[in-house]
Formats: sequence, C-alpha cells, structure tokens
Amino acid sequence: MKEENLAAKIVTAARTCVGTPFHHQGRQPGIGLDCIGLIVIALRAIGYDVSDRTDYSPRPDGQSLVNALKEHGMTRTDNIQAGCILLFRYDHQPQHVALATGTNTMIHSFAPARQVVETVIGPYWQRRLLGVYQINGIRD
Repeated sequence: MKEENLAAKIVTAARTCVGTPFHHQGRQPGIGLDCIGLIVIALRAIGYDVSDRTDYSPRPDGQSLVNALKEHGMTRTDNIQAGCILLFRYDHQPQHVALATGTNTMIHSFAPARQVVETVIGPYWQRRLLGVYQINGIRD
C-alpha cells in the first residue's frame, strides 16, 4: 500500500473517534480514550503492530513516551505531515501525544476539552511541541 494511503487511513481512523469522551487509560472509541489510546486505536486500524500499556499516571513519565515511540520504530523528523505523531510537553517533560492530520492540524484526546478533538496547531501547541515522529513505512 502506498505511504500516502496509509497516512490517509490513520487520519481517517483517528477522525472516527472525534467526540469520544476523554477517559484516562481509555481504549474504547465512542466510550473513552486518552491521548495514547487514540494513537493506539488509529495505528491498529491500519494494521500497525503496536504494544500498549495502561499502567501510567495521568501525567506519564516523559521518557517512557519517547522510548515507546523509538521502540515502535518511529523516527524523528522536522516536518509535520499527516500521519505523524506529535509529542508535547507539560511540566517540562513529554506528557501528551497527538496525530497530525495536516501540516498545521492535529487530532488528540485532550482532558481539558473532555473529548477527542481536531484542532489547529496554534501558538499554544507550538510552544509545547517537543518532537515530530514519523511512523515507519508511512513517509520518508
């Protein structure tokens, strides 16, 4: 399957979850998802083999998120494109992930919004962006 098709499929899978309530450690579209759960569900929808953990606190250890991205073969890039995973900081360490739906938009399960939302990557998020990760096999 072409890389562009995979990126479109992962974005489509994530978009089906818009409006799902935020639920810490949630893994059920339509019932409850957290930011990591949304990424896991979207990756599995395209057949990407991803392991999952639900033994983390509401403010996960940032290094665990970075390690998980690397362990799944994701590589850091400078360009935000649809299908990339975005890593954001809170309290000076990585604690939130989102899926890029375009070069300046993303979808994520965001506790303050109480649900999965698609939004612009505006100044609030740009200040917190720590890394852009490319999913192996989706883009070069």
